[in-house]
Amino acid sequence: MMRLIRFEFEKIVNKKIVYAAIAFILIMGCAMCIGRGAGAQIVRKPDGSYLEGREAVRYDKEIAAEYEGILTEKKVEEILKTYSPNAEDGSFWGINNIYNSLVSHWGEMDGTYDGTDVLSAFPNYRDDRPMVLGYNEGWLSFLETGAYMMIFIGCLLVIALAPVFSEEYTRGMDALILTSRHGKRKCAWAKIIASYLFTFLSVGVWLLFQSFVYWKDFGLDGSGASVQINNHFLFFDVPYFLTNMGAAGYCLILWIGGSLILTALVLLLSALCRSSFAAVIAALACYVLPSTLGQMGVPAEILSLNPTWDFLMETPLMIPKLSLMGGVQVSYVWVTAAFGLGMSVLSFVLCRRIFAKHQVT
Repeated sequence: MMRLIRFEFEKIVNKKIVYAAIAFILIMGCAMCIGRGAGAQIVRKPDGSYLEGREAVRYDKEIAAEYEGILTEKKVEEILKTYSPNAEDGSFWGINNIYNSLVSHWGEMDGTYDGTDVLSAFPNYRDDRPMVLGYNEGWLSFLETGAYMMIFIGCLLVIALAPVFSEEYTRGMDALILTSRHGKRKCAWAKIIASYLFTFLSVGVWLLFQSFVYWKDFGLDGSGASVQINNHFLFFDVPYFLTNMGAAGYCLILWIGGSLILTALVLLLSALCRSSFAAVIAALACYVLPSTLGQMGVPAEILSLNPTWDFLMETPLMIPKLSLMGGVQVSYVWVTAAFGLGMSVLSFVLCRRIFAKHQVT
C-alpha cells in the first residue's frame, strides 16, 4: 500500500504546471514576508526623524510596552496628543504602531482625539471584557500574508489534485486499473491518501515557514492585545474578546479546515468528471465563484463553509460564538473545522465508490 501511495504522490507532483505553481507560491511568499517583515518597518519619532528596519520594530515595542493594557479614553487622548504630527492630514500619517492603531478609530482629520468612547468604534462588540491595547504589527502582517498565500495555495491544490481520477479517464487507464486485482479499492484509496498528503505538506510546510519568519522578525509581543484595535482594517466587527494570538490560532484552524474542504471538493469533481480539463475547470469554478456570494446576502454561516472565505479568515470570526450545553461558548471556527473533517471522510467513501463504479469503455 505504501508503494502505491508513493507512486500516486509522485504522479501528483511530477507535472510541469505543479512545479511552476509551487515556484510561483515560493516567490510570492518570500516577497510578501520581506515586504511585511521587520526590514520594511518605518516609524516617525516626535522630533520628526525616522527609524527603519529592526530599530523601528524595537521603538514600536517600547511605545507599546509603555501603554499596553486596558484601553481607556484617557489613554487614547494621551497617545494621539503625544505622537500627533501636528498636520492637517495627521490621521493619514504613519507614525508608530500604537498611534496608527488608534488614529484610524478615534482620530480627527488632524490626528487629534475625536472625543468618542472606546467602544463606539466597535458597534458589534458584545463582550463584557474591555479592549486591550498592545503591539500588533507582526500579528496583523502574519494574518494578512497567510490569507493571501492560502488563496494561492488553494489554486495549487486545484491544479494538482483535479487530475487525480479524471486523468485516468482521459488517458484510458481506468480500464486497466479497474480490471486489476486492487484497482477498485487499494488504488483508489492510494490516490485519496496521496492527495491529502500533498495538501498537508503544501499547507503545513508553508504555515510553519511563515510562522517562523514572523516570529523571528517580531516575536510574540502583543499576544494578549485585542485584535480589533489595528489600522489594517481587519477584524473590526469581531463581536467577542479576541487576542492577537487567539486570532492567529483560529486562522490557522480556518486555513487547514478550508484546505480539507477544498481537497475533498476537488477529489469529488475529479472522480465525477470524464476528463482532466473538465475537472480543473469545474474545480476552479467551485473555488473562485463563491467569492462573489458575499455581495448577495448569503449568511456568514454558509460562507464560512467555503474554502475561499475560510482562507480570507475574517467572515467566520465575525460570527457570534455558539452557546453549547453548560453555557460553554465556542467560536464558529470549530464548526468549519468539523465540516472539513466530515468532508474528508465523505471524500474517502464517495470518491472510491464513484471511481470503482465508473463504466469502463
